[in-house]
Amino acid sequence: MTHIMRALRMLALGLFALIAFLPVYWMTLSAFRPNSIVMQWPPAFWPNPADFTLEAMRDIFSNNPAGSWLLTSLIVTLGATALTVTVSTLAGYALSRSRSWLTGTAGYAILISKMLPGTLLIVPLYIIFFRVGLLNGPQAVIAVILANCSFAAPFATWMMKAYFDSIPKEIEEAALIDGCSHFGAMIKTVLPATAPALAAVTIYVFIVAWNDFLFARTFLPGGETMTIAAASVQFLGEVEMAWNKVMAVALLAAAPVFVMFLILERHFVAGLTGGTH
Repeated sequence: MTHIMRALRMLALGLFALIAFLPVYWMTLSAFRPNSIVMQWPPAFWPNPADFTLEAMRDIFSNNPAGSWLLTSLIVTLGATALTVTVSTLAGYALSRSRSWLTGTAGYAILISKMLPGTLLIVPLYIIFFRVGLLNGPQAVIAVILANCSFAAPFATWMMKAYFDSIPKEIEEAALIDGCSHFGAMIKTVLPATAPALAAVTIYVFIVAWNDFLFARTFLPGGETMTIAAASVQFLGEVEMAWNKVMAVALLAAAPVFVMFLILERHFVAGLTGGTH
């Protein structure tokens, strides 16, 4: 009976993995096909070497500023990741080590703010960024970085807090006795122990910022100053749907996240589970 249950479990997991992999397979297949093959019915699910073409990839780089889109995505992602990791680390440490009612209230306020969808943040953020002059020109990239930070920081803060809670305070107390300040004790003793949590937060924020569509589409002026994720919709017209180009852009957008997750997946899992014991 145990072997039957194990076999059924493996079969169910394999089925779920197949369902999850199917969109990735179809995206990759469509990116290297002519649009006429992609649009045909019934769809051709199996790859045909005769249909292979780099037409879509060549077009988005030769007739569109795909290089600028990738650079803008990289700037936004690295900026949002660096800012959010810094803010969430300091905030998570403060929430973990301080037990005052004011800190507890602030912690719950941060947690509640995570429940707000991005669509509710768009209008107030747009008004703020417009009044400080961040929406006129290339500086709109700063607005997207700040918007992604405001969206990702609450969850990242609670991830860091959970990990800080698992680190004994005696480590810091020993550093304080040796003459370190509170900030120095955190940097020299506590922070090195949070490497798995920092990796998890980094991957989480990287994925959120790289795949962001809402903030980039709203705040960026367009043209060359656009992220790769937000630029994909420009190939969807009222008359022609260039799905092979959309899939080519989507493949370019997904590849860096996929590679980064493969490299840091072990640290990501450790960071997510490290603060639960």
